[in-house]
Amino acid sequence: MAVLDYYRILGVKPDCTLVEVRRRYRVLARQHHPDLNPDDPEAANRFRLIAAAFEGIQAARAQARAQGRSRRNAANYRPARFTDKEEVFEEFFGISQDGSPLSWSPGADFRYDLEISLVAAIKGVDSVIQVDQHPNCRPCGGTGLAAGTGYRECPECQGRGRRFGGPGLLRFGPVCEGCRGRGKIVAVPCRHCGGAGWRSQPKEYHLRIPPGTQDGARFRITGEGGAGFLQGPRGNLLVVIHVAPHDFFTRVGNDIHCKVEVSFAEAARGCAIRIPTLDGYQWVDLPQGTQGGWSCRFIGAGAPGGPTQSPGDQVNEFIVTTPQNLSFQQRSLLRELDRLEPGQLDRAGHE
Repeated sequence: MAVLDYYRILGVKPDCTLVEVRRRYRVLARQHHPDLNPDDPEAANRFRLIAAAFEGIQAARAQARAQGRSRRNAANYRPARFTDKEEVFEEFFGISQDGSPLSWSPGADFRYDLEISLVAAIKGVDSVIQVDQHPNCRPCGGTGLAAGTGYRECPECQGRGRRFGGPGLLRFGPVCEGCRGRGKIVAVPCRHCGGAGWRSQPKEYHLRIPPGTQDGARFRITGEGGAGFLQGPRGNLLVVIHVAPHDFFTRVGNDIHCKVEVSFAEAARGCAIRIPTLDGYQWVDLPQGTQGGWSCRFIGAGAPGGPTQSPGDQVNEFIVTTPQNLSFQQRSLLRELDRLEPGQLDRAGHE
């Protein structure tokens, strides 16, 4: 086949760079791979033709560079990244063509959800949590093997760690469920762990929740997660903080807000009100004629600030309650108060 036919097959121009050729080849190889087109009997032929065209262009470029017949081709040429077909397949599909077993990978991260009170989140607290861990079984040393026995080749994948089968050239399948990608299985399992290589065991962790912790904060305990695959490093334990709602306080940033109810009489005449805080109680002199929605602040009584933030405040909003189910005497007093109120406005304000 002529070299120009190779370019026509890949749909690229003869003066394009080898990088462009390789990029186009990857697109076509994925599009026409027989494993991705099981219902198309011609997919395998197209895939072979595309691979042959790519190899033919590489060979032509290499020959032109070696003989010096084309400076332009020599300038555009770059050493091929793939030295053979196996490297192409490994780049595309993440596994070599001979189906070698999978490599190690780190363990999964574990998550623990810890609920604390609003006061504990603002003030800080020491907490102890208990998480089930899966350390290696001591009798078998984590191998899962009974004493004096060994592993044997997995019969389902023939030691490759993946199952093969189906149409196509490579026939790569999923990870083998029988050996979980290891390529070998336990011949005689350990009687203590049943061949798993680990045993469930609760473990306690002491946590220091710092003052000012927000809802949704996360703390990472390195190396206390799931076991790695094929001797890979262990994952981490993530502790997620959930702050429970408070009956009186609501947090907004570093400030804490609360609503204080006062009676109509207290708001009208003014009085001293005792208000709860995170550190006990504090007195406030309520002025005469206080209206609903009036507020005051306790400076620095909120959540502590960060390195570049000042502490929050406690914002107290006063709610004036209206009396209900009044007695005859109370209604009489209110009518008298209304009569004595100076500067009464006409109820028909539009007139």
